[in-house]
Amino acid sequence: MASSVVVARTKTDGLEYLADGAHGVWTEASDLAQQFINIREATRAAMRLPSRFRAFALPVTQSLN
Repeated sequence: MASSVVVARTKTDGLEYLADGAHGVWTEASDLAQQFINIREATRAAMRLPSRFRAFALPVTQSLN
């Protein structure tokens, strides 16, 4: 079950996650990514970024250990 959604973009060596949408800050650490409550809100944030970022919404699942 998805507990949150993040905005991500691809790089040649993996994924990068949106850390602060207001300032366009990206991080390689998924735990530092800005969390959105649903796919719709994350997609809206991704679409508001400049097209050169080619960002997309990505659901995040967490395992309970």
